[in-house]
Amino acid sequence: GGGGGGGGSDSEALIAALTQALGGGGGEDLPVAYGLPYPVPPSSHAAFFDLAGPLVGLLVLFSLLLPVAAVLRALVAEKEAKLREALLIGGAGRGAYFSSLLLSHGAAFLLVALLSSSLIAPSCFAHSDPSLVRALFVLFALASLCFAFALAPFFSSARLAALVGPLAFFLTSQLFNLFERDGSLLEGAVRAKALASLLPAMAFYLGASQLAQQEGVQRGVTWTTVWEGDFPLAATLAILLLDAALYAAAGWYLDRAGRSLSQLPVRLATALRSLCSRPTPRRASRVALAPPDAPQRAEAAPPPPLVVE
Repeated sequence: GGGGGGGGSDSEALIAALTQALGGGGGEDLPVAYGLPYPVPPSSHAAFFDLAGPLVGLLVLFSLLLPVAAVLRALVAEKEAKLREALLIGGAGRGAYFSSLLLSHGAAFLLVALLSSSLIAPSCFAHSDPSLVRALFVLFALASLCFAFALAPFFSSARLAALVGPLAFFLTSQLFNLFERDGSLLEGAVRAKALASLLPAMAFYLGASQLAQQEGVQRGVTWTTVWEGDFPLAATLAILLLDAALYAAAGWYLDRAGRSLSQLPVRLATALRSLCSRPTPRRASRVALAPPDAPQRAEAAPPPPLVVE
């Protein structure tokens, strides 16, 4: 009984304190419950999705490093073993040869893209259209494959191509740091983003960040909202398709350029070595040179011939 009485007095004291704080005269007109607009600022945006875009980009990029290395190693190894020349001499067309490469190696890239989108989309991009997310992943895989084709003519060693190619592919993604602050994508800089998106890794990073921003406010991106924003997701998809066409054409042209491109890294390394190496000072000659007006030393006369009696 005492507990109930104490609770009632506490409630009355609380109502009186609230009434006094709100400037009211009596507690009988004070409403029992108060409502606040929702969502409040801490709940209007999920902070996780500020970092989800770069994180998804990094995961998918890592999953494609091994296929990129495999493509570069296979292409350069065929060039080293002269297998392509044998096929072309045997009557195979260059277009048929490159089409077979695209289909055989593209299967691995397509498998990685489909598996990654199936695992990531339900948890990270739940409010977005699944077909739109899948299109982003597939186009990124296709552009990465063509990027590897364009890198292959610059190498003459399969081992070097398998090491340097994936490293260059990864380093192209680090330009994303120019367009983010505290993990979230910056607004504006449309031209700079479009120019950086000519690198497939950068285009995918920007597209994944656009999806993550819309997921943070529980909207997502659908085919009806794909053109919204200063740098919309539709622009990323179009640039990825353009990247695939550009790098495929570049790989075709550079492959026809011949052996000179494969020797380019060796020539650059030789030039850098010659610039960085210090020339050794020449020792002074100990032979004293005579002045030009000095008299010439007479030649020694040959010995007289021996006369045998």
